[in-house]
Amino acid sequence: MPDALSRIRDETGQKFVIIIDEWDVLIRDESAYGLRTINVLTGFKFIGEQIGKLEKQGKADSYVFGFEESYGYLTGSYVRDKDGVDGAYMICEMFSYYAIKGISLLDKLDELYKAYGYCLNTLHSYEFDGSAGFAKMQSIMQAFRGDTKEFCGKKVVKLLDYAPGLDGLPKSDVLKFLLEDNCSIVVRPSGTEPKLKTYISVSAREQGSRREGGSRNS
Repeated sequence: MPDALSRIRDETGQKFVIIIDEWDVLIRDESAYGLRTINVLTGFKFIGEQIGKLEKQGKADSYVFGFEESYGYLTGSYVRDKDGVDGAYMICEMFSYYAIKGISLLDKLDELYKAYGYCLNTLHSYEFDGSAGFAKMQSIMQAFRGDTKEFCGKKVVKLLDYAPGLDGLPKSDVLKFLLEDNCSIVVRPSGTEPKLKTYISVSAREQGSRREGGSRNS
């Protein structure tokens, strides 16, 4: 993906914007590719909103790529929702591009792992039915807003609370814990189901490396 973006930038001379939603996913070397990343809340309506803002600024062509944790992808501004056909086409284009260079997609993936580390993202959902369940979720969110120091041996570097609105984003009951070693945990109630969702992102320099950790301490 970074090589493909770099190729597009070189051919057009434009600076691109990548829209990223709630996952703590970052292009860690974005400046090397002439890119700017924008984090938005979950939902392609927020990605579409950013595309609309670019259009009003006369910069519609600056938008390159948007995605979310549930494997939804969006390239170009002609569709404002996740597009599976478009995602499949992108994979075919990557395959063709690297095949000409004698590189497989797995080879390229291993190259990215070596450059940026191995990343694993998981989603865990917990159901809380009825009014009592809703109250329980609110109680859990409030407890997380306490003085949480670490998760499983990973120190909390920073807590981002989106409830009052953050970085120009709409108010949302979302907590993001930025942990050491490029790890993070995001906790939020579902907007459509009686569930509390937890998104866990971990990163390591070597495949299979891990640190023995304890339980969450507050």
